[in-house]
Amino acid sequence: MPDALDTEAYDALVTAAETYRAALTVRLAGEAGLRADEIGRVTPGHLREVGVASEHVLLAVPSGDESAGPETADESPNDGGSIDRETVAPASLAAELRRYADSEGIGETDPFVSVSARRIQMVVRETATRASARTDGTVSPDVTVNDLRHTFARRLLVDRDVDPHAVRDAGGWETTAPLDPYLDRLDGRALAEAVARPPSGRDAPAAPNDAGGTSDPDRAAPTGLAGFEAIATGDDDGDGRPISAVPRRLAADDRWAEAWVVREPTDGGRVDVAGAAGVEPEALRERGLVDGGPWHDALEGTAVTTDGHPTTGGRPAVAVPVTYENVTHGSLCAVAADGRPVDAPERRTTEVLGRSLGWAVTARRWRKLLHSDAVTEVEFQTTDDAAFLARASAALDCQIDLSSTVTVSDDTSRLYLSVTDARPQGIADVVDGLPGVSDLRLIETDEEGCSVSVQVTEGSAVQTLTDYGATVRDATAADGRVRVIADLPEGTDVRPVADGFRRAFDEARLASKESVARSPRTESSLREGVKDRFTDRQWTALSAAYHSGYFDWPRGSTAEEVADAMDVSSPTFHNHLRKAQRALLDGLFEDERRLRRS
Repeated sequence: MPDALDTEAYDALVTAAETYRAALTVRLAGEAGLRADEIGRVTPGHLREVGVASEHVLLAVPSGDESAGPETADESPNDGGSIDRETVAPASLAAELRRYADSEGIGETDPFVSVSARRIQMVVRETATRASARTDGTVSPDVTVNDLRHTFARRLLVDRDVDPHAVRDAGGWETTAPLDPYLDRLDGRALAEAVARPPSGRDAPAAPNDAGGTSDPDRAAPTGLAGFEAIATGDDDGDGRPISAVPRRLAADDRWAEAWVVREPTDGGRVDVAGAAGVEPEALRERGLVDGGPWHDALEGTAVTTDGHPTTGGRPAVAVPVTYENVTHGSLCAVAADGRPVDAPERRTTEVLGRSLGWAVTARRWRKLLHSDAVTEVEFQTTDDAAFLARASAALDCQIDLSSTVTVSDDTSRLYLSVTDARPQGIADVVDGLPGVSDLRLIETDEEGCSVSVQVTEGSAVQTLTDYGATVRDATAADGRVRVIADLPEGTDVRPVADGFRRAFDEARLASKESVARSPRTESSLREGVKDRFTDRQWTALSAAYHSGYFDWPRGSTAEEVADAMDVSSPTFHNHLRKAQRALLDGLFEDERRLRRS
């Protein structure tokens, strides 16, 4: 059975294409689902806009039957030939195809890839072989056009949840059977929902909701839109905080009478009402907010609905966690304006609103941190074994310094570490089997120790603070103790960050907090500081490469062409260019490291 490529493998395959045309050949199969012979027939005239706002365009696929006329096939949009079907292609691919046609002088009726189907298959195989060598076998060297067509199907079915019948027709399959490997079997609940879903364009009876009532067909769109608008458009009439803007917008909706966000109390303290509308915070406390309620359950990460609770005046309510990644900023609560129960669509909508609000709270901190002239510098320390840097430094009696952090995905980071007084095998022994820490890679070794990188999904004090919107400037582990210095926007309430850090790591404490002014760096001083790092020949090579389009994709000039223009040999050009690139990156990363440690 053909094997669909995952996103990482597919991107590596496209990147390995030796020519612009080879990359487009791979993409026509992998992103438009074309067969090898079809790739050699499509022309600029076969591209057609959908006519509505979309990330895709339509691509007519010629049948290859030159004898077919209008009686047996649709008329081609460009030359009257027969069209087998229409497929969809990403707008980015369509733009690249048109750009390629313009640069190569390809007419409306001329094929983009004017080679045989056999040659197209060879191009894919050659590209796969190159990608396999570059990725140490992550990409199979035996990838075929058929594998790429299944990659197209998998992307639509799995990543975009497209109707299998639409994918069948776009890819030109006779049945949906070839698509079965990418379709999950439905459980009983999913089957029931699929059967209960009203046919498109027909009136449907009202469906019972979770509370046993009946959903109003005139209220098909779940409420909560005003809350999303508060996040998307900002908060012009308040304090600028989304955590207070969202409750205010919700309470202005006819559906909700009250809305608020609470934070979890610490050390037996009072519940912190971060934002409220339709009710005063003190009134919430008088109604027994501190004694419990559905929002306390929501703080544990679960959406909760209730038909009535003393603190809601007996009215239906919904409470959802306000989260970002592994961080819970609080709980968003909304109380109905009447006695109508909160149905499933409303609960799901409010749940998504809670996640969006959590993202907005974190994003606001990052934005303020980016533009602030002063920051709140905090230092956290912990000896908890759950912090893998603490465990490693204690087990190996070594010192570990954070060199850099790179975000791999929403919940995964790669840490680059400098280790003193320990060897790579010792680090590997500690990391092996440690939850949330994997893929140790050795960068280099020296007499004092080594440099390594690890992938982390949990157990990282650095990532925990980053999830709260902090920028980590320095992290060091020695004698089983991790010390992390991070910046928060000036004026940030540090208590929720400290509480969250303590929840993640026992024995954690906030060691210090102080306001620190930033030293401004102008654009001109930055440019001059970097330029001073180059020799004349390195600067010349870098400038020539940049202005010749060497760094563009596709490249405007090859290395050989730039070297020829400079009247030097290709090895000489590469030597100067690589040293210039290293100097440029040193100027970026070494300065950043010095600033973190100053």
